[in-house]
Amino acid sequence: MNSSSDYVLLLDHHCGANLMVQSLSNQVEGSIFVAYSADQAVARIEQSIPYLVILSGTHKNWPPALVDRLRETVKPLGTTIVALTKSHEPSWPVQEEHPGVDGFLVEPISQDVLHLLVKSAVAKAIL
Repeated sequence: MNSSSDYVLLLDHHCGANLMVQSLSNQVEGSIFVAYSADQAVARIEQSIPYLVILSGTHKNWPPALVDRLRETVKPLGTTIVALTKSHEPSWPVQEEHPGVDGFLVEPISQDVLHLLVKSAVAKAIL
């Protein structure tokens, strides 16, 4: 497995990542890889570690076993893992239920927040 690379991994179970990819393309240092399944995401991570992983969709799409699997694959390289949920979700996840996730974001995300997320993830990966 290679050291941390200059790309963002977006795990999108519902193939609705076009808007997020457009937003990220303006902010990202490096490239964006969109995975449509956990297996595809892990396979990509095993080739090269991203500095940022974004889990898109409802919190039911990223069960603790998935987050643990991703976290174990990127450990100890400082990859930031965030979960992205919709503002209309009936309930948002609780941090204690997802200890492998570094943070939670609610769509829509402003360009400023996205910019800060990317800069923070890059800085964390460098340390």
